[in-house]
Amino acid sequence: MHRVFWPLLIVGLGISYLLLSGTLVQQPSTAPQTDSERWYRIEQNGQHIGFMHNTTTDFTLATRINYHPPDAPAVVIHQQLHFVESATAPLQRAAYSQRIGEQYSAVSLQPDHKDNGATYTATILRNNSVSHTRFKGSLTLADMYAVESWLHSKPELGSVFSAPYPDFEKLRVSERVHRLLARDEWGYKLAGAHSESATQTRLDLNFVPTKLTMAGRYDVTLSTRDEAVPINIPNTPTRRQGQKFDLNQALNKRQKLLELELQVIGDSVLPPAIVGRQGALSAGSATALPETYLAEHIDFPIQHPKIRRLLTRFAASGNALKDAHRLVAFTHGQLSYTEHQQAGTVLTALARRSGECTDFADLYTTLARSAGLPARTIYGLAYDASGSPGFRFHAWNEVYAADGWHSVDPTWNQITTDATHIPLSDDQYADLLRIRESQLSFKVAGMRYQRATL
Repeated sequence: MHRVFWPLLIVGLGISYLLLSGTLVQQPSTAPQTDSERWYRIEQNGQHIGFMHNTTTDFTLATRINYHPPDAPAVVIHQQLHFVESATAPLQRAAYSQRIGEQYSAVSLQPDHKDNGATYTATILRNNSVSHTRFKGSLTLADMYAVESWLHSKPELGSVFSAPYPDFEKLRVSERVHRLLARDEWGYKLAGAHSESATQTRLDLNFVPTKLTMAGRYDVTLSTRDEAVPINIPNTPTRRQGQKFDLNQALNKRQKLLELELQVIGDSVLPPAIVGRQGALSAGSATALPETYLAEHIDFPIQHPKIRRLLTRFAASGNALKDAHRLVAFTHGQLSYTEHQQAGTVLTALARRSGECTDFADLYTTLARSAGLPARTIYGLAYDASGSPGFRFHAWNEVYAADGWHSVDPTWNQITTDATHIPLSDDQYADLLRIRESQLSFKVAGMRYQRATL
């Protein structure tokens, strides 16, 4: 279940990009008047793995990210945002692409002129497949400098500020919340709104970001071109077999577990005790608006002809909850599980007829949304009985039906997830990525079964 790693890191680097583009001006409220560029060095656990390059040329803000972790495929990201001189004029056009190993995705935005360029048509390329959808929201040049303008106003420590940014994965303008942690003689320190945010950014007094740190695992540091670009990047990744965190005893009949209480042993952002419950929802489900989980996404090709054709074989009953449950078995039947052989995209998984848990979950999200059921992919830990007992990273789904969210697992063909599914926040997942298997383990503190306590 490695794909979640990429969105986490891209979001972390995206924060730096948002800030970097705005620092090219001396006055945050005005547009850049000269061409500029900055180079950043990317390190993973102290190892140099890649670079980030940001430029401004004729009101075009561009970024290039290229990195290759030793335990995963190479990642190359390009993004260009084209504006005109007016700070209040909407984005003129944009292009975004990402290549992760052999998987390639790209999005281009063109304005709908009938709306004065305030709305956009998105053309999505996934390997050799092309589709079109709407890109929701609009940006101005001033929006790209919103964080700098906020800092220029000298906000109080602890203040939070929400800034818009182009979210090419979700195909919309999203909001990112920043919290001012510190202001000193060297500049500013920002983090996410959460008190345990995995990403922190340091800026100098001129609002120039000098370092971004993510989960204690990744550092993005202002440098020269020679320092930023690695001399040697490995051509092929080392196959990672996946982290497994030990559990002190095996779990019998896990699907009949109503509740599982775990003691967390080791240093992490996880709480000291975790209680897993059958059908448990992620923390974000309480505020998740169903209508926001129906849209096309760079990973969920809900309007693709292949998805539409596949759904003709799924006869909807008109009962949303029943259909959500039936779709679990339908999705499970489309793919064969292949350990450590992730397809990477929904369309590739369908072509191969195989994939890992993330592929099953993304296929379910895609089919559910295409069928009109709000759904999303959830990442966390789940019990693994193979070999010694323990917990591995896993992916499953939450689907909205009958006026509520429901947790399902198409990989394991569960219409209600068992109590060993432990949803993780992005910050928790990022933190666990950096931890060695020997540094974290779990101990069973209590169990409650459907009929008896064993």
